[in-house]
Amino acid sequence: MVRDVVVLGATIAGLTAARRLAAEGFAVMVLDPNPEATSAAIGHGVGAVAHASTCANMAGAYGEEAAAEHVRRNLAGLEEIRKVLATAGITPGETRLNDHSLGVALVRELDRVRRIMAGAGAEVEIIDGPSGPGLGSSVLLLDPHEYATALHAQAHQAGARITHDVTVTHIRRLDGVTEITIRRNLAWVRDVEVVSAHAVVDTLGVSPWGALAGAGRAQYVPTLRLEAPSEEVRLHAGPPVWMRRPVAEGTLLLGPKCAPAQLVPAAAALATWAATEFGVEGDREGQLVIDPSDHGRPIVGASAIPGGFYTRGNGRGELMNGTASGCYLAALLLGVDVARNVGLPWASKLRAVATRTLFRRT
Repeated sequence: MVRDVVVLGATIAGLTAARRLAAEGFAVMVLDPNPEATSAAIGHGVGAVAHASTCANMAGAYGEEAAAEHVRRNLAGLEEIRKVLATAGITPGETRLNDHSLGVALVRELDRVRRIMAGAGAEVEIIDGPSGPGLGSSVLLLDPHEYATALHAQAHQAGARITHDVTVTHIRRLDGVTEITIRRNLAWVRDVEVVSAHAVVDTLGVSPWGALAGAGRAQYVPTLRLEAPSEEVRLHAGPPVWMRRPVAEGTLLLGPKCAPAQLVPAAAALATWAATEFGVEGDREGQLVIDPSDHGRPIVGASAIPGGFYTRGNGRGELMNGTASGCYLAALLLGVDVARNVGLPWASKLRAVATRTLFRRT
C-alpha cells in the first residue's frame, strides 16, 4: 500500500502535521525511533506570539516581512494548540509575558519590533518596569508531557498510524513514490520492513533533503527549579538567565543556549544568579536539549526533491516553533494558496475527500 504521507519523527511538528492531514482524510504514517511521547514532550512549555530578540534578529537578517511571517505562523500555531487542548479537555494556564530579551533597549527600538508584531496580528504593548522598557503580551503555560500525550492521542484518533521504536535504514526516491526501509529497535530483529508514500516529512534529519537543511549541532540549556513562587513569564537578555516561568512547584529558570562544554559553568552561573535574585537555592537542576536555529527562524519547507518536506532546527520539537512548523507543513502538503505546485497529488486529494465523506456518514 502506498500511503499519502510518511512523517519521520513523532515530534511536535510531526504529530501536528499528521493530525491535520489525517483529519482531512489522508493516509498518514508516523515513524519514530523513541518510545511514545519522548520526542514530543520536550521544551519549556510556554506558548507566545514571538520573542522580541527573535523578531529583531530576523528583521535584521531577512527583512521585516520575514519577521512578520514568523509571527503569523506562531499565531496559527497558538490557535492549533488551543484546539488540541480544548479537544483533550485541558485548561491551560494563562499569564503575562514581560519580554526584556533585547536587554537595555530604547523605546524606539522596541516600538519597531512592536509594529512588526502588531502588523502581523499580535496583541503586544510596550511596558515599563524597574529594569527598563520591554514588550508585554499574553502567553499560554502548558505541561510539555501532558500536551505531547494529548497531541499523540488526537493524531491517532484522526487516523494517523504511529509506530515507535523503529529506525530508518534506507530511503529511496522512485517515480512519484518514496520507499522507506525501517527496522524495529529490538536486538533479535534482523528483518526489515518497507513503507511507501507519495510524500515524506523529515523532522529528524535522516533523509537527504532533511540532512541538507541541518542547522548545526544541538545546544543545551541549564535549568533550575526554585520553591519561590512567580506569577508571570519573564525573558532576559542573558546570560546567566534567559527565561523564568511559573510552575506548580514554584519557578523554573532557564539559562542561555550553550555548547556541551559550557553547560557546567552556565549551570553554576544560573545557580549563583538565583541565590542573589531570590535568596534561595534551587532544589532541582537539569538541562534541556535545544535545536539551534537560523537567526531565530525555524527551518521548514519543501525540498527540491519531489515529495520531500522537512523541518529542522528548533522548528521540529519546541512547543511554539514545532506547532507553527507542523501547521505550515500541513498547508504545504494540502497545496494551500501558493503551495499548489508542491502539494500532494490529485489522486491523494480525491481519495482523502472520499474517505472524509465516508467517515462523516458513518
